[in-house]
Amino acid sequence: MPILFLCVSIALGVVAQMLFKSFAMMPKPEGQALFWSFLDPKLIGGLGLYFVAAILYILSLQKINLSVAHPTVAISYVFVVALSHVFFGESLTVYKILGSALILAGVALMWQK
Repeated sequence: MPILFLCVSIALGVVAQMLFKSFAMMPKPEGQALFWSFLDPKLIGGLGLYFVAAILYILSLQKINLSVAHPTVAISYVFVVALSHVFFGESLTVYKILGSALILAGVALMWQK
């Protein structure tokens, strides 16, 4: 169950990042008070997902060593690279692919006994 909590925590964090980017890209109407833009559902949703992700992460730490759990969260970077390419048209370069492969390899090594 702790591994499931960790995986769901990572997934929620990735979705939150997508919501944050989507919020950041939205045109803001002229004269709109800054306060009101912080009530946007995308921003509130992203913050809410981060909150739930944090709770699940803490629950996962009850059984998973921090020295393994925290580096595992780096998998989220790989998903963000891929999803930002798909949803926002960001470039997917050879360096991003190689960097993502190194992250995955590093996380796999961290889980070795």
